[in-house]
Amino acid sequence: MTEKLTINGKEVWVVIEPHLVPRENPHIIPTEYFTATYYWQEPADDVSGELFIDGIEPRLFESPVAALEYARETLSELI
Repeated sequence: MTEKLTINGKEVWVVIEPHLVPRENPHIIPTEYFTATYYWQEPADDVSGELFIDGIEPRLFESPVAALEYARETLSELI
């Protein structure tokens, strides 16, 4: 999912992708989280983005909505 946001007059794109978590027991939930990457230009093959991280690992979100809210809040502090 790609969302185009305008924050403080600047356009930024946020791409939210599923991140599967392998579990030994498939009944442990969630088995799927989401990651978010932001781009200063429209995402394309030759454009790289910045993945939101937690330490050195990708920051995992329980829903696309949570990922988008975090991106909006974090990017409003950067811009």
